[in-house]
Amino acid sequence: MKRHEALIPLSHHHHHALVMALEMKKAGTEKSEKNYKQLIREMINFWKEDGQDHFRDEEDILLPVYLEYAEQPNEGLVKQMLYQHAQIRCLIRHLRESQNTSYDKVNELGKLLDEHVRLEERELFPLIEEAVPDKYLYEAKGGFHRDSLSGK
Repeated sequence: MKRHEALIPLSHHHHHALVMALEMKKAGTEKSEKNYKQLIREMINFWKEDGQDHFRDEEDILLPVYLEYAEQPNEGLVKQMLYQHAQIRCLIRHLRESQNTSYDKVNELGKLLDEHVRLEERELFPLIEEAVPDKYLYEAKGGFHRDSLSGK
């Protein structure tokens, strides 16, 4: 899927999130090479380095520009995205703070993260690319944080 150049930094973050999601969905199975404590540590590090800033980029920069320029913004999709952000934050907080967590919570976060990234990439980003003039997408890109893994 061809992505507008201005949204590529967010898609890079999504790629890293999908890698994490895949590992988390496999947690506790014979396909997993890591225990849940390793995965939780990696997820917390990913969240601190990129995840929370990525959510802020989307909520504080990208969504406002979309809502400003879309003639008829898809409110249901925006609400679903924001609800998933809240769910993901809640699960990450649980994994950080709970001493008695389980593979089930790790799997749940992996599934939700996978679903969330696909929602944004397949449904929301195409609407944003269509609605927002290039100039304003590039301006939005200027406010995005740099990915810790790719430097983009």
